[in-house]
Formats: sequence, structure tokens, C-alpha cells
Amino acid sequence: MRHSLKLKSFLLVMVTALVTVSCNIDDGAETIPIPESTLADLISADTNLSSLFAALERADLVTTLQGNGPFTIFAPDNTAFSNFLGAAGFGSVNDVPVETLRQLLLNHVVTGSIEASLLINLQRNYLETLADGPTSDTKVALYFDAVNGISFNGISTVTSGDKPGSNGIYHIVDGVIALPTLATFIGVDENFISFDTSLDLISPVSDLPDMLEESTGPFTLFIPIEHAFDNLLASNSDWDFLSDIDENFLNSVMNHHVLNGNLRSTSINGGQTATTLEGDDITFVNLDGNLEITDGLGNEGAIIGFTDIQASNGVIHGIPNNVLLPDTTN
Repeated sequence: MRHSLKLKSFLLVMVTALVTVSCNIDDGAETIPIPESTLADLISADTNLSSLFAALERADLVTTLQGNGPFTIFAPDNTAFSNFLGAAGFGSVNDVPVETLRQLLLNHVVTGSIEASLLINLQRNYLETLADGPTSDTKVALYFDAVNGISFNGISTVTSGDKPGSNGIYHIVDGVIALPTLATFIGVDENFISFDTSLDLISPVSDLPDMLEESTGPFTLFIPIEHAFDNLLASNSDWDFLSDIDENFLNSVMNHHVLNGNLRSTSINGGQTATTLEGDDITFVNLDGNLEITDGLGNEGAIIGFTDIQASNGVIHGIPNNVLLPDTTN
């Protein structure tokens, strides 16, 4: 049986907690100098970032990044842009539709001045970018893994970090960070390993894996983490591994964790019901200020332990203790 992973901190990293401020000491101690050039000015002067600056100009973001901020930019170098354009079939940044390019670039920008050391201390977590989510007033998340180097969404790594400007900081990365789908986060977050494995197992009989990766959705996913799947396997003496579960039953279980729409935690209330893609309803329960789910089989107490990991095609909430089960009688 796959070992359990400890539940990580899944609070989306709030930018107010991540802002690092330049030292301004009034007691006579030496003050760390603040560069006079803005991030946009520094990028424009770096020949290794000329493609990025051309993209910023086309997307009309130069003025934004000359603003007060502070901002943190994960800046793809010229090789990263060349690889991205070639893979996408574009000859240059001028061939990329402006709004597509704008959202792509905003996916590399977060509010606050975030030094590499802070990401390393946090190890693995999520940031909130300036890229628009699928519904109004939502912003797309960015997953980082800083255990061995610093990578983003599993596709881009910091090669040179902590380059300060007057309105923030930038880090050079070796890959353009595409807007994440739900499948992106499922594939890179270690707490979702069993959910990801289950998607692979049901792929011969289900459209769900492709929907989470390719469909615009949006969808709402309630993802049980590793411990929840351990509890599911322990509930049946014939199940030692997820592959021991009948794929059609597992398909029903997986679809029982998915809703149509982008349902953020602020829109979930106690007593509210919702119909899953599997067809059965789940019910939300507010217990002492904490949200729980009663599944289609009537099992109570599935805790919503973390919320609002926003992808471009939907949102993820995490369940640390139970896998939701549909009504098997129907």
C-alpha cells in the first residue's frame, strides 16, 4: 500500500505574508540600498531577457511593471521563450494573440517582493499570480517546489535569483510557465499522487482525465489526499492497491468528487447540496465553523481541509480524511 504523506499547508500563500521589505534602519546602521531602476527597466536592459521584454511591450504590461508594486517576476530567459514559441508553432512573440500573451505573462507575476530564501523555507506551496481565473475576481495559482532548487508547476526552474529593483524583485527561470489546468496541479502536488494514479487507472473507461486537462470547464474538484485513499483501501480486505478496485466503480468514485462550475469556498454554505458529475448529490455541512461533506452514500464527516487552489479551468479543495463514495445501490 502506498505510504501516507503528511498533509502540507494548503493555505494559498497570501501575498501580504510574502512581502519582504528593504531594510530601512534609522539608528545609524548601514541601510541596504534600493536600486533606482524598476523591474521593467532592468528587464529591458538585460540582453538575455530581450524576448521577455518584447512580450511585455506587445501585451502592454511595461507600464504596469514600472508601477509601485511591489512585484515578483519569474522571468523566462530568451532560450525559454524560443522553446515556448517553437513548441506552440509561433514564429515570434508578435504572432501570439495579445490577450493570450498577456495572461501568460501575468502568470509569471505575483504581488509582493519574494526572495528565494522564503520559498526555500516554505518548501512546497502555492502562490497567487496576477493571471485571471475562469470566473470574475479569481486569480490563477502557481505551485512551487523549493526542496531541491526552485521549480514552478513542474516545468520551470530558477537559474538565477534575487535580482532587486525599485519596485520588487525578479528571478530568471528556464521555462515559460503555461497557464495551469487542474491536471497540472494534480500531476505535480505530492499530496495528490493517489488521485493522479486513480485518474490513470480509469482512463480506459472514463473521459474525466482528459476533461481535467483539456476542457475549459470550469470544474470544482474535491481531492482526497494520500491518507484518505489509505482509509479507502483499508475499508475492503480485497484492496491492497488502487489497481485492485474495479475500474468502473473507481470511475464512479472519481466522478463523485467533481462538480460543474468554479465553486470557491466563499460560495459554499452549510446545508447546500450539489450534484456531482457521477450523478449523486453531496451535501455541505457547517460544523462549528468548519465545512464538511456528506457523500452520496450518506457517509458524514469528510473534512474540507484546504481550499481554493485555482487553475485556469477550475478550482481544487482538499479532503484530508475520507474518499467520497456514491450511492452504490443505484
